[in-house]
Amino acid sequence: MATSGTYTFNLDTGEIIQEAYERCGVETKSGYDLKTARRSLNLLLTKWVNDGVNLFTLDLETFNMTKDQGFITMDSTVRLDILDAAIRDNSDTDATSDIIIERISMDEYLAIPSKLNTGKPVQYSVERNSQFASSGSNTHKVYLWPVPDQTYYQLLSWSIKYPQDVSATYTQNPDIPRRYLPALISGLAVELAVKKAPDRLAVLKPLYDQDWEKAREEDRERVSFNVLPQVY
Repeated sequence: MATSGTYTFNLDTGEIIQEAYERCGVETKSGYDLKTARRSLNLLLTKWVNDGVNLFTLDLETFNMTKDQGFITMDSTVRLDILDAAIRDNSDTDATSDIIIERISMDEYLAIPSKLNTGKPVQYSVERNSQFASSGSNTHKVYLWPVPDQTYYQLLSWSIKYPQDVSATYTQNPDIPRRYLPALISGLAVELAVKKAPDRLAVLKPLYDQDWEKAREEDRERVSFNVLPQVY
């Protein structure tokens, strides 16, 4: 049996929009049809972020700390939140060490009576209320406790990022893995049906729910899950 021998199948934005319109039984006739579909695609990807943590949005990043400064900033136009974090100690370049630190709530951080104490940070709290600096940049603040007392500490974190924007260059690919294509097309078809073919919603919505659930079930780490009894 002859096969292609390739693994490069993908769909660009234009093809995804065309497939979604075909499922709605609607023909694209104007540039606005593409514009409204692209807007719906960006909204759909944002909905996915709100629906939970997707593995493809995680990125292992390192943030430098400033001595005697009790916070670091993150670009909130790119990053949604921090999933897990560790402190990297670079004092010995031959034996760099990473230690997991605890995330606490904003209320718990506020309750710390000694916020100006310095040392090696062991806790952090994320203020996700986007703050605009004088330069116009949009940031989250990550508060550290104790306040770093050295310049060689870094925050190593799994950052949750937004997918990249779907731009007007319709020959580009959306910022998702190939395995999410069925859910993306089904979801876009539902978004377009709401606006252009409401009579198709009864057919398209269950299909999207099924494709999205399958994508979410597949999007997991392949690690063993062990349950041990507590021994006193």
